[in-house]
Amino acid sequence: MLLRTEGTYYARTEHGGHQVVADDQGFLVTWPSGAVRYPSARQTIIALTNREPQPSPRHRDPKVSSHRYFRRGRFGDPGPQIDTFALFSPNLTVVAPVIVLKSSPDLSIAIPVGIDLAKRGHEVRKLFYAGYGRRVTRHGYDPEDVLQEVYQGLLVRNRGKCPFDPSKSSFGHYVHMVCGCIVSNYRRRYSRLERNEQFGVLTMNDGAYEMQDVRDSNLAVVGPLQGEAVETESTQRVLETLVSARASTVGVSPVLARQCFGLMVKGYRKGEIVTLTGEPPNKIAKMLRLIRQTAAEWRTYVGL
Repeated sequence: MLLRTEGTYYARTEHGGHQVVADDQGFLVTWPSGAVRYPSARQTIIALTNREPQPSPRHRDPKVSSHRYFRRGRFGDPGPQIDTFALFSPNLTVVAPVIVLKSSPDLSIAIPVGIDLAKRGHEVRKLFYAGYGRRVTRHGYDPEDVLQEVYQGLLVRNRGKCPFDPSKSSFGHYVHMVCGCIVSNYRRRYSRLERNEQFGVLTMNDGAYEMQDVRDSNLAVVGPLQGEAVETESTQRVLETLVSARASTVGVSPVLARQCFGLMVKGYRKGEIVTLTGEPPNKIAKMLRLIRQTAAEWRTYVGL
């Protein structure tokens, strides 16, 4: 559809701002490479939106009318409704502006976001100890160290994308949420260290399983075995003692339990253990379940 008014128009800024001359023969677009005439407004708009002087059928058709694209008619800018020169006429009447006081919900009051720890740090401390003090202590961490992490997290959030906004949440809810994130991250970080670092060795002392300093353990008098061999042998001794104690507790033979454990360590299967021990299969199966359950509880206890 051609524009009703012939004249000079311009493509939109995002399409290059090229000059477009509309006349009774079509549209003449001035491209940097030269002027090209198009017979219809549709082809003109396709060429302009695709920035292609010679568009092909594969180019996208925006399906926009020429009046809308060139912002003419009802799509144009209406402009000022009064004559500018009328403002300076001799009969100009000055009317005092009317100030309308709106109700409080419509007032736009700038509310500061973020938490000033210099003023509200003691409130953060109370909320932290009330909500997470016992949990942090139960994990073996110093609450004051974790509290410093909370303070640091609040300061980072004050400068970030999610500072405290009174219009979105309450102070207590926001601080509690931040404390939960900090405590979880603190726990996750130091759990990785606990899984890879161990102070002392696990040994049996008077039938109880406990952590001992290396100088007090039997590692100090171990012979030439080194590294993994020492650790494997120590672990096997601990597990054998635990299995024997568990067997006595549930009323089965500790001797058979130690014998089955030794065969399992050497790689024997259930059928082979039945043959070697001469015990019934159901009894051996019960014993193997006891050994596996004891080993699983031991792994959970030591955090493996």
